Amino acid sequence: MNKIWLIIKREYLSRVRKKSFIVMTFLGPLLFAGLMFGAIALTLNDATEYDVLIADPNGLITEYSENGHHLVPRFPERFNKNSDHLRYAFTKEVQSIEEFKKGLYNVMIELDDQSINNGQCNFIFKKFPADDIRSEIRSDLQESLERFRVTDNLKLDYETYKRARINVSFVEKNVDKMGEKDMTQAKAVIGFGFAILIYMFIFLYGVQVMRGVIEEKTNRIVEVIVSSVKPFQLMMGKVIGIGMVGLTQFLMWIALSAAVAVVGMLFFQSKVAGGAAVIENAQVISVGVGQAESMKDLMNNEAINWFFEINWPLMIFLFVFYFIGGYMLYGSMFAAIGAAVDSDADTQQFMMPITLPLIFGYIVSAMMITNPESAAGNFFAVFPLTSPITMMVKASIGTQIGLTLLSMLMLVLAFVFFIWVAGRIYRIGILMYGKKATYPELWKWMWYKG
Repeated sequence: MNKIWLIIKREYLSRVRKKSFIVMTFLGPLLFAGLMFGAIALTLNDATEYDVLIADPNGLITEYSENGHHLVPRFPERFNKNSDHLRYAFTKEVQSIEEFKKGLYNVMIELDDQSINNGQCNFIFKKFPADDIRSEIRSDLQESLERFRVTDNLKLDYETYKRARINVSFVEKNVDKMGEKDMTQAKAVIGFGFAILIYMFIFLYGVQVMRGVIEEKTNRIVEVIVSSVKPFQLMMGKVIGIGMVGLTQFLMWIALSAAVAVVGMLFFQSKVAGGAAVIENAQVISVGVGQAESMKDLMNNEAINWFFEINWPLMIFLFVFYFIGGYMLYGSMFAAIGAAVDSDADTQQFMMPITLPLIFGYIVSAMMITNPESAAGNFFAVFPLTSPITMMVKASIGTQIGLTLLSMLMLVLAFVFFIWVAGRIYRIGILMYGKKATYPELWKWMWYKG
């Protein structure tokens, strides 16, 4: 055990003292925050103006003004808004593509005979508009076409129609928690975030283990090391040591990211609050100050309530357990691959069987957001090669204690088995040079005595 500790200490200190480790530990969160907040800043400060030409030859949503000289919208409240990003113009004539290219308009929308029946309109643009711009244009056209059908075809008053119309929505309630709104999907998203962290950690530092073994093997350093320690001790020391490096960097990233996130959120909150005040003063929104504050409080309370419904002590415990268990299981296999090959190029044939369960676990976890309590989710939460990822989603929504204990037991048993397999391969492969290993060769190494 003392020899394993010495190897762990060597692997850990040799890596955390590197300039690249120190730089990336502090620069990583800043780069990530810079990309994220930079994208938000660009979105908030997007000053692109869109001049939209609506070609309406059949007069579905347009009519001539009283003097008969100008074409104006029949339902002006949808198009005469105070918008910094959208300006509408109307015409009876559909412009040709060449005319549109040379013209001043960014977007041209063509309404034809079928538009009133199926809602389809040709949307021609010079520069693809942002999603919120397209949504606003779609909303304006949809209500205008709807008004035409109600007032002209059905001969109804539109306000009466609006009062009669109803939108169905579901307030999900668990039968065991009646009186409370169910937030299973929101909780599943939190669990998916934990799953992504474990997925990234296993890949990043598992590959580091593999490359470290290959480097020592090709430099023949390992021949000197194994004269003093057993190959199994060397493998375990390397896996644990590099894992501790990753855990150190991960914890520092969390602390630094939290600090940067707080500063960034305070900054953008002030920007958004200032923008909201300007909009409110311009009377673009119709919700009163008191109503807006009440709605804001309600949303905040609802968010806080479901957030604290998650069993955080259990989540953190399981995160640490699967974080360590998943890394040790896969890290030992990555070490075995490194011992079996002589270069990075030779690792491809052995990487696929290892990476497939990880990728599949990631896919299943993403699918569990839309169907958190599926039978497939239960199976892969227990299957040890995918449980480090998928179990985090199950735990976030509240899983059965029996399923959790079974999953943990299966991971421990799989960890012990794969450590044994990796150790058997490692002890032979680490001293094997010049011969490309195959799967039959690995099978022989597992059962080789000596």
